[in-house]
Amino acid sequence: MLTRWFSRGERGQVLMITALLIPVLTAMAAMAADLGSYASDRRSLQNAADSIALAGAQDLCNPTCTDTTAAIASAQSWAMKNGIDPKSLTLTVSGGSTAPAISASISRQHDFWFIRMVGINSANVGARATAAKVSFGGGAGVVPWTVTQATVDGTTNGGLVTVKYDATGGNTGNFGAMRIDGSGAATYLSDAKYGANSYVCAATAPNCTTGSCPGSYPDVCAETAPQCTGPVCNPENGNMTGPTRNAVDFRMQNTIATCNTFAQAFPAQNPDGTYQLAPGCNPWINGPGGCPFGPSGIACSRRVMVIPVVNGFGNGQTPVTIQRFALVYLEGYTGSCTGNSCDVQVRFVDANLSAYALAGTYDPTASIHFVKLIQ
Repeated sequence: MLTRWFSRGERGQVLMITALLIPVLTAMAAMAADLGSYASDRRSLQNAADSIALAGAQDLCNPTCTDTTAAIASAQSWAMKNGIDPKSLTLTVSGGSTAPAISASISRQHDFWFIRMVGINSANVGARATAAKVSFGGGAGVVPWTVTQATVDGTTNGGLVTVKYDATGGNTGNFGAMRIDGSGAATYLSDAKYGANSYVCAATAPNCTTGSCPGSYPDVCAETAPQCTGPVCNPENGNMTGPTRNAVDFRMQNTIATCNTFAQAFPAQNPDGTYQLAPGCNPWINGPGGCPFGPSGIACSRRVMVIPVVNGFGNGQTPVTIQRFALVYLEGYTGSCTGNSCDVQVRFVDANLSAYALAGTYDPTASIHFVKLIQ
């Protein structure tokens, strides 16, 4: 009988404690729900701020770095697509002509539902992002065919240029090829087919010879090419007719059908004359044209390439300096590419794009610009 009385008493205490804890547990659950909603709203705003800054950065220095109209308009347009009230958005352009950047700051009120019972009705929620427009300073995947800065300066956007000369048109023993991953026909062939594994950089890249290399693509690091010292690299001597023909054939035959002409890969020009690379033909990002890093036979946008722009060709093995990089579209080789005859021709392209690359100081004369988040 005494045991039964204690059991009833314990059950009563449990019921009483439970009754007292229900409001506390309910309040904690409500607070967790409101705080979770606040955190979700902030993440959503941060994603929007990132997108708005990147959209605006695409049009920085268009047509000049002092004219911010196009950049602001692009950022505002993207904000509206993301459902951001223009009144909650502040856009700031900075950096001038050497480090152009645009910042997007969003601030708005977040309403709470449950913790109003303790007098907290709302709180400000915000996000900020800054994107810069930079020149392509270097990276992996560079194809070892070169063009001189003088040739680039004298070529119209979309014009044909020769990037690998044959024995009849070489430059005093230098045929326009560069050593990146190493020397010899086998290494040259691999680099020409798939792009170099090592990182190469231009003289305009501020971190060309410094920084750590995580070692996993697409992480970007400083120059690691065994045949280069900073932006100074060794040329590849010899006509290399067979490897050149094999590399060009590989790239032509393993390009997807939707990117197999220049017009398909670059379907439109902007008012400032730059071309627009079709998103599905970008070999550096995920998508139909995305190419895997390193040796692979997968079909992708292999005719869109980045090559070094050098100061000029010396005699034989005289090193060359990478001034910047050029975006090109592979048109093929002339003739049958046999014997001593094997010129490789590409179309020079001035374009903005998305790429995994080492950021170089903004250079208005460079043919490749891309945008990246810096804050």
